[in-house]
Amino acid sequence: MATTIRALPESDTIELLDSVAQELRQGYEELAISAERELSGRHFIFSRYGKELYPYFEEVDAAVVPGCIFPIKEGRLVASVDSSCVLVGETSDGALYAARAAVGISYEGMVRRFVRLGPVLVYVSRSGVTGIRAEVTSLELDALISDHSVAERAIRNKIERRVIESLLSSRDEVVVMADGSLKHPFGQFSGSLPSPRARNNCLIGFSKSSNLILSEGAVGSLSRARGAVYHVLDEGPVITLLAKFCTDGLVFRLDLVNSKEEVPEMLGRVLWNDAFPAGYPESLKLAHHLSVFTKADGEAIKALVTGRFRLRGVPTITLRRIALGGFNGGA
Repeated sequence: MATTIRALPESDTIELLDSVAQELRQGYEELAISAERELSGRHFIFSRYGKELYPYFEEVDAAVVPGCIFPIKEGRLVASVDSSCVLVGETSDGALYAARAAVGISYEGMVRRFVRLGPVLVYVSRSGVTGIRAEVTSLELDALISDHSVAERAIRNKIERRVIESLLSSRDEVVVMADGSLKHPFGQFSGSLPSPRARNNCLIGFSKSSNLILSEGAVGSLSRARGAVYHVLDEGPVITLLAKFCTDGLVFRLDLVNSKEEVPEMLGRVLWNDAFPAGYPESLKLAHHLSVFTKADGEAIKALVTGRFRLRGVPTITLRRIALGGFNGGA
C-alpha cells in the first residue's frame, strides 16, 4: 500500500521545528559528554512508575567502621508525626482541601497512645488561605492556586510544623520524629528549625528515601553489620547520618537537630523506647497509617461540605480519555 504525504502551502513552520530539533540534538551531545563523567559506572536505580524503591548493595566499604547503637534503658517519650492532604474539590475561584495529622507515641519499647488531628478544611483562592493560619506572599499564593500538588504539600507542611512545635514545647523530655528530611528545600522546616523548650528535647527527621541511601558506600557496611549501627555523614547544625536499628533492618537516613546529647546516646534512647520492625519506627508507621485518607473518608467529607455549605455538584466527565482517545490500547 502506497503512503502519500499531502502537500502543504508554503511555510517556514517545518524549518523552525528543524532548528528546535537541532538544538535538542546538541543538548543530547552535551549530555553524552557530561554523562561520561557524571554517570559512567555509577549505581543506578531505574524508576518504577513513581514508587519508592530501596537499593540493595552487595559491596562493602572497608574504610567505613559503623558505630554501635546500644539501648539506653531509660524511659523517654518518642512522639512521631505524619500528615496528609487531599483535594476535595474546586470552584471557579479556588480549591478546597482536607488535611489530617497524626501522632504515634511510644515509650519503653511499644506504642502507648496515638492522637489524630483533623480532618481540617482549607480553602485556597485569590483572597488567600483560610482554614489554617498561613501568611503567604502573592507569588506563593499564585503557586498554590496553579498547582494542587504544591498546595497539598504546603498545607501538610504547615500543619505538621505546628504539631511538631507544640510537642517540642513540652516541659517533659521528648524525642520528636518527623517523616522526611529536615534539610528538604520544600519541607516543613525549609525556613527555620524550631527550638525545644526542655534541654534534652530533640527533633529527628526519618527519611524513607534519599539519594544518600544510594550514593553512600557506607550502606553496604551498615547492612551487613550485626545489631543496631550508625554512621555520621555531616556534623553541621543539623547532624545527618545513616542508621540501622536491628540486624535485619533497612538502613535509613536521619537528620538530628537540637540534640544536647551525643549521637549514640540519643539513638540509644530511641532504640529502647520505640519498636523497629524492619528497622522502621513503629510509632512513625502508626502515624502514617492514621493520617492517610481512605475512600470512605473522602466520600464522607464530600457529603459534609455539600450539606454544610449548600454546594451544588457539577456533573463531570473524564477529560483525558475523551480528549486524547486511545493509542495502542491506552491513553
